[in-house]
Order: sequence, then C-alpha cells, then structure tokens
Amino acid sequence: MLQRSVPMYQECQDLAVHWCAKYAKPSTSVYDLGCSTGKLLLKLAEELENPQNIKLIGLDNSAAMLKKAKETLKKSPCSCAMVEADLNKKLSIENASVVIMNYTLQFVQLDNRSAILKSIYDGLISGGSLILIEKVKSEIPDLNKTFIEFHHQFKEENGYSKLEISQKREALENVLIPWTVEQNSELIKSAGFSTVDLFFKWNNFAGFIALK
Repeated sequence: MLQRSVPMYQECQDLAVHWCAKYAKPSTSVYDLGCSTGKLLLKLAEELENPQNIKLIGLDNSAAMLKKAKETLKKSPCSCAMVEADLNKKLSIENASVVIMNYTLQFVQLDNRSAILKSIYDGLISGGSLILIEKVKSEIPDLNKTFIEFHHQFKEENGYSKLEISQKREALENVLIPWTVEQNSELIKSAGFSTVDLFFKWNNFAGFIALK
C-alpha cells in the first residue's frame, strides 16, 4: 500500500538504511519510531558490518504491527526489542547512535513535535544522527497545489481511483499535518542539532539528515 501511495518509497527505505549503516556505532542502539512490521530494521540488520554489537529498538502504537515486527525480526543477527508506545506522550531514547522517523512526525500533534525531537536529541550519543522522512508542503500556494496534484496523479497511476484518493484525503485531514521544509529544519535545529540537510526531495516529500 505504501509503495502505491508514497513516491519512491522503496528508494527512501534504502537510503535510510545506508545512512543508518554509516552512523550506527558498536555498543549503541538504533531506534525506528513508527517501525510498523519491522522490515526496515531487518534490512538494516542485514546491512550492518557488526550487527551483533548493535541493538535495534522498534516503537509503534499498534500491538498488531509489533507482533508482526517480532516475527519479521526473529532471524535478525541483532538484538531486537519491540516497544508499544504513543509518540504523543513522553518518549525515552537512550544510548542511540541513530534514530529513524519515516513518515511518522507528520502524525504527531503539533504541540508535541518539539518535545519529541528534543527527546531524540538528548538520547543520541555525540555524533549520532536523526533520519527523518516526511510529507511536506510548499510555502507558495500555487506550487503546493501542484505538488498535491502530482501526488494524486502518482496514486492514480498506481491503481487508486479518484474517489479513493478523495476519501483518503478526507480521512487524513487534521490527522496528517505536514510542515514546510523550512519549518521542519528549524524545528530540528531548535532541538539542538548542529547540522541539518536534505538527502531526498520529491515534490511534497523530503528526507532530512540531522547530526548531533
């Protein structure tokens, strides 16, 4: 479903894994906030040079998803822990070299976004990284409208009807709230990160890398 509705979804997953493999350090943890079925963590475990020295921790608010993630990661060479957690509540991050948030922050309530990024920053080791992939919007109304049109066109080309697209948009209204690239960058910097840059951009989707 995600590959049909999110442009370059698999390519972004692969990019996230490459960034993780670069910054993951021995005797630390890698967190995936919104880990779903654990496929990204498994792919990362298979990519790491010394997976036995790194702990993978997946957080999700769905018990059903975490159950699937545990099955997915049964053969992982890494030590793994799956945690049921609501990202709108207090978050505990400890001894992390990498934290991943793929299409997750956009669902966090606006008033809680600053706190969650500060928790991530505080829980990262020096030199640790945040990998954030988000749906974004443009500050320019005409461009933002076009970005949305292109995204809907992408969905149609992948088998969604106009009615399905409209219903999905209505269902996500006031639930998925994107910010601009600039707003996200400023939010990340305000949490304390010294370096923030884009590693991916497709119209109204963007990938950020931030370093502590």
